[in-house]
Amino acid sequence: MSDRTEDPTAKRLGEARERGQIPKSIEINAALMMLGAFWLLRLPLNATTQSLGDLMRHVFMQLPAGDVALDAQGFLQMVVVNTALNLAPFVLGLGLIGMVSTFAQTGGYFNPSLAAPKLDRLNPLSGFKSLFSPQKLVELGKATLKLVIISWAIYSTLSDQWQALLSLASLSLRDGLSVLVEIVFSMGFRVGETYLVFAIADYLYQRRQFTNVLKMTKQEVKEEMKQSEGDPMIRQRILQKGRQMVRQRMMSRVPKADVVLINPTHLAVALQYDRRQMGAPKVIAKGALHIAEKIVEIARANGVPVIQNIPLARALYSGVEIDGEVPPALYQAVAEVLAFVFSLKKKAQFT
Repeated sequence: MSDRTEDPTAKRLGEARERGQIPKSIEINAALMMLGAFWLLRLPLNATTQSLGDLMRHVFMQLPAGDVALDAQGFLQMVVVNTALNLAPFVLGLGLIGMVSTFAQTGGYFNPSLAAPKLDRLNPLSGFKSLFSPQKLVELGKATLKLVIISWAIYSTLSDQWQALLSLASLSLRDGLSVLVEIVFSMGFRVGETYLVFAIADYLYQRRQFTNVLKMTKQEVKEEMKQSEGDPMIRQRILQKGRQMVRQRMMSRVPKADVVLINPTHLAVALQYDRRQMGAPKVIAKGALHIAEKIVEIARANGVPVIQNIPLARALYSGVEIDGEVPPALYQAVAEVLAFVFSLKKKAQFT
C-alpha cells in the first residue's frame, strides 16, 4: 500500500458504489434508534398509561354478570387495539429514524443483487481465516470499547441516582414507579448520547478506511485518465487531422476572394464582398508564415489580386475571425482597397 498515495478518483468511487462499497457505520443507526426509542417512548408513555387505566376502569365498571370468557375476550381486544393506537407513533417514528439514518449515510443507494446469497460465503475455511484477520481484531477492539463506554454511562447514571434508588423502599407504588421510570429514562438518554459520540467516531473511521482501501497509485491515475480522455498521442493526431481539414476548407475558398491583403510575406488575409448577400466584407481565409504563402500562391494562380497593405492586414488578421465581418472601424480602409480592386476588374473587362 506504500505506493498508493493518490486519493480515489470519481470513477473509482463510482465503481465502488456500484459494488455496494459505501462508507457507513451500523453504530450510527443503533445509537440514533436508541435515542429515538427513549424520546418517542417518553412522549406517549403517560398518555398510554392513562388510556389503559381508563380502559380498565371502564371495562370493570361495565362488566356484567354474564359470560365472563366473552367479556374477557372483548377486553383483550380493546386493550390490544388501544395499545396499538398509542404505540403507533413510536413504531412509525423508530422506522423513520432508521430510514433517514441509512439514507444519510448511503445516499439512498439500494442494489437488490447484493442481497443474493453467495456460496463462497458458506466456505468454513475462509470464514475461519477471517476470524484472525486485522479487520476482525479491529472490530473486536471496537466492541470492547463500546462495552466499556456503555458500562461507564450506566454506572455514572446510577451513581447520580443512588439516593433516589435507596428511597424507593419508602415510597408508594405509584411514586416509586414514577421515580424508577425517570431513572431508566435518564440512564437511557445518557447511554444513547455517549453511544452516539462513539458511533460518529466509528463513522469517521469507516470513511477513512474506505478511502485508504480505494487509494490509487500514480500509474493507475494516469491509466484511468487515458481510458476516460483517450491516449494523448491519439488525441493529438485527431486534433492535427481536424486542423488539416479546416485548413483545406479554408484554402478551397481563396479562389472566391475579391482581394488578398499581405504583410508582405508573414500574413495574408483573403476578403470577399457581395453587396447583395453581405452587410459588410468578410474574412474567408487568413494565415501566417507558410499558410500565408499558400494563400498567396492559390490567389495568384486563380487571378485574385494580392495587395500589400501592412496596417490593414495586421488589423484584420488579429481582429477578425474567419467568416467574420469587417468591423466598422475598418470600413473606410477596406472600402478603399475594394474600390481599387473593382476598378482594376472593370479596366480589365474593357481591355
